[in-house]
Amino acid sequence: MKIAFDNTLPAKDQVAALIEASGLEGHWDVNRFFDVGRERCRFVSAYDRDELVGLGRFVEGGASGEEIDGRLDIVVLPDYRSRDIVGTIFKLLKSRKAAHPAHA
Repeated sequence: MKIAFDNTLPAKDQVAALIEASGLEGHWDVNRFFDVGRERCRFVSAYDRDELVGLGRFVEGGASGEEIDGRLDIVVLPDYRSRDIVGTIFKLLKSRKAAHPAHA
């Protein structure tokens, strides 16, 4: 199935279910995706039909040209990790940063 990507943060219960299904529960708290003002964050969500299968967040840390400077969190369901969803999320977050630099 083709994966669809979106630039919005899913509902908190969807993110919590993704973290749990990914085996990160106990290591990651769902609030890590909701703990910083959204004006400092960029999101990329990955869906297989209507199921959330991956999520990435980049929190702006400062300007550094084309390089990502800040905090990056990416979580993908185990069954989807071989499909390069992590790499795609990373590239999309990086391209969004380059296209929309942070304002001081």
